[in-house]
Amino acid sequence: MKALYSMLVFAVFALGIGAGALITLPQVPAGIESYTTTSRALNVQNVAGEQNRETAPLTAIAQNFQLSGPVEQNSPGDWIKESQIEMRSDGVFIKLNNPQWAILADTNSMDPVFDTEAHLIQTVPLSASEIRVGDIVSYESPLGFSIVHRVIETGSDEEGWYAILQGDNNPQPDPWKVRFDMVRRVTVMVVY
Repeated sequence: MKALYSMLVFAVFALGIGAGALITLPQVPAGIESYTTTSRALNVQNVAGEQNRETAPLTAIAQNFQLSGPVEQNSPGDWIKESQIEMRSDGVFIKLNNPQWAILADTNSMDPVFDTEAHLIQTVPLSASEIRVGDIVSYESPLGFSIVHRVIETGSDEEGWYAILQGDNNPQPDPWKVRFDMVRRVTVMVVY
């Protein structure tokens, strides 16, 4: 009996789909109007005129499809080795000499990597050679305040080593070369 009832429901469903495909909506404009209120004025638009565009058949748009994976990008250096991490029943212990805690301003320059609610654990680099492209560095800007941005380039000129930094969410790099004596700390951990 259950199988017969299921077949009856299926037959009614299939008949409804078939009948619906044969019946079309009338092509006569319905005369419906839409009202939009803005701060400038009241906009009256006849929705019936929009039906032709909405009821037009869909057509495929040719696109150049490529199968390619993610592109390799520079990531922060491996500042904490696996041997420095201890997993314990009461938590995680990370052996890190002279850890520093970064205080973040709400600038959105490093979104989506971190925001003001994140906790950055940093360490003081001993030499410029430790800092690599991809590292997230805190430095003292020439304007007198700290900035936390990513290293996008390193180089050397007549004044010595420098880095170019940029916030991940910024369209342009920072407007100056960052010298090693401006670098305060390197981010080794982001805790969300």
